[in-house]
Amino acid sequence: MSRFALMEEVLSQPERISEAASHEDWRIRYAAAIAIARYPDARWLTVLHQMLIIESQRPLYTQPVVNFSHGTGDTRMAEQIGPLTVMFDHPYDESTKDAWRCRGRVRQAVLFAVAVIGHASPELLEMMHAFLADPHEDFAVKAATARALGAIGDPASVPFLHMALAFDEWCTNREAAKALARIVS
Repeated sequence: MSRFALMEEVLSQPERISEAASHEDWRIRYAAAIAIARYPDARWLTVLHQMLIIESQRPLYTQPVVNFSHGTGDTRMAEQIGPLTVMFDHPYDESTKDAWRCRGRVRQAVLFAVAVIGHASPELLEMMHAFLADPHEDFAVKAATARALGAIGDPASVPFLHMALAFDEWCTNREAAKALARIVS
């Protein structure tokens, strides 16, 4: 079965979610998180937590600065640069390159599912707080975290959301403000 057919199957057959949530291909795990948001239930929280643990063990944000075979280094007019060849500082295995392609997408989808469910275990909540505190975490993940924390409504999240208000990134800032408004009011 092709990757895309399996992803579609997971989306349409919730009984396939548990298996897909630990699949070796991050795209299948991503589909599992999207499916959980489609079929929200607190019983999925353990699965979602396990998915975040899997993602935490991958080199999602370890990509080095790359050099390009052509261009000026000024990407403001990237469409005029033309075809490029990416040259890494040394060879990387395909699984690492695939983790770079994924970045925080699975994490973000998991967090959106948590937001739809509106609950979290203490361990999951601790992990989400760590996402906001981590200076290396992707801002799309931080914004999704703030949204999920707002949906959960736990007052223990307030200091982390205040921290997120200070980020110089609009989406994360707005999600943190909305979350704080829900929790504090």
